[in-house]
Amino acid sequence: MTPAPAHWSRPLRLLHWLMAALLLALLAVGWTMTHVQRDLGTTFALYQWHKSYGLLVLPLLALRLAARLAPTPAPLEHSRLERRAARAAHLGFYALMLAVPLSGWLMAAASPLALPTRPFELFTLPAPVGPDEALFERLQFLHEVLAYALLALLVLHVLATLKHQFLDRDGILRRITL
Repeated sequence: MTPAPAHWSRPLRLLHWLMAALLLALLAVGWTMTHVQRDLGTTFALYQWHKSYGLLVLPLLALRLAARLAPTPAPLEHSRLERRAARAAHLGFYALMLAVPLSGWLMAAASPLALPTRPFELFTLPAPVGPDEALFERLQFLHEVLAYALLALLVLHVLATLKHQFLDRDGILRRITL
């Protein structure tokens, strides 16, 4: 039997950090475009950037899930509560990395402005729903709640990592560093 690797696979580590940077950028741009007054052209550009990169999360998530099929590092000695919390957090991340972009796509399609979604100006994404102001408002609320849930989970993830790194000193951070 092959011993478990000391680190996560290189593709998974690269995807982890790429997605971390992408998600943080999307959260920052999402907040900026909805809370900071800009001229119409800049606001439009931010929305287009946000939609394009937001949709990029979906194929990256598929790659990340596929990379999880590779051999995994041996589990560290953690309490049952910590193992369950880590599993719940990771499942939450995967669910939110799917739900946030999908809710954004649906919200954009339901917008009364009826602007097409054109990721990176390469193609037009089909609209799964038509313009509907009431649906748009509900999806806008849902998208925002999901985004804040993702941010909260990110904060908890970082805090847990810092706890393991500096209090437990269990070397968990080395397993995911590039």
